[in-house]
Amino acid sequence: MKQQRRNWTRNELIVAFNLYCKIAFSKINYRNPLIIKLSKAIGRTPSAVAWKLVNFASLDPSLIKRGIKGATNTGKLDKVIFEEFLKIRKT
Repeated sequence: MKQQRRNWTRNELIVAFNLYCKIAFSKINYRNPLIIKLSKAIGRTPSAVAWKLVNFASLDPSLIKRGIKGATNTGKLDKVIFEEFLKIRKT
């Protein structure tokens, strides 16, 4: 059954960002077991979680520097979470 589209919550984005920090860009795929596990935990499809991680990748200065582009439809809250937790990671 197709899941209804819904906005991502702050908590969902935080756990997704946590996973983003733990896996390589090349491993972001809807078949990745970690992505599948997270998707089940938050009630999202593996594809939705993988896409959200690619959204985060589009904001990642280290990937941008290497010429790697993520998704182009990053949401406002994606940016807020990325910037908030990127600061924490750097300290």
